[in-house]
Amino acid sequence: MKKPTIKTWRRALQIGVALAFILIPILNHFRISYFTGNFLSFYAAGLPLADPLAVLQITLKNYYLSVDLFIGAGIALGLAMILGTAFCSWICPFGLLSELTHEIVQRILPRRYKGLTTQINGFRLKIIIFFLGLTGFLIFSTTPVLNQLSLPAWYSRIFQFYFEQKHVSFAIVMIFIILLVELAAHKRLWCLYICPQAVLLVFAKLINPARLKVGFEDEKCLCNKGRDPCLQACSLSLDPKQLSHILETECNNCGDCIVACKKMGKALQFQFKSSK
Repeated sequence: MKKPTIKTWRRALQIGVALAFILIPILNHFRISYFTGNFLSFYAAGLPLADPLAVLQITLKNYYLSVDLFIGAGIALGLAMILGTAFCSWICPFGLLSELTHEIVQRILPRRYKGLTTQINGFRLKIIIFFLGLTGFLIFSTTPVLNQLSLPAWYSRIFQFYFEQKHVSFAIVMIFIILLVELAAHKRLWCLYICPQAVLLVFAKLINPARLKVGFEDEKCLCNKGRDPCLQACSLSLDPKQLSHILETECNNCGDCIVACKKMGKALQFQFKSSK
């Protein structure tokens, strides 16, 4: 029997989470409330979990931080310090949809089709969106602006609205349009250049240089010149062999490059180790 790969386990967890957030509002409708909430604020058997960005906006606006929000955001940031931005690749339901769209593009479009090409630093653009949204919220709005850009939150809200209020959310159309644009661009645009939820998680992981990350050992690499299966496996178009600052901020520890590398000398591995 073939041993499951990292991607197999990751995909199982992604699908499990995506299905769970469909099931939870159905259970809540029948007054079964061991799990409640969405990706902005969630309770798992009494344990609070919260989106750090949502907590930051609420705290700055109200000058108050509740214990539950502090614990919920602290858990998310603490996990990012240890595991990096694994939430994006192992948990986020939009990340799952975006990856599947990317895989569809690779299957149905010719290999010579490269789609949108850009040299923009994705994390820098995310920071700009982050601070513009935060500033706009603090000056002009009473509703956390950046919460409206949380696609995992909108994913979970779709089912909350439908099963609890019998309301079909426009978020379905919004997510579908974004995925169509990514399909045409052959690039995971939202996760690379827009998602403001990832900014605080990236800041948290950069605090700990010895967090979980993809490590590369050059002497074990057996790739032929011009053939990089690890690069081809990365849906974010990152080169795992280049331990640069861009990789440090953009890599979400999905492990796809490690799976692709296994047949080529196992030069890539997950490790808790500071970059040299």
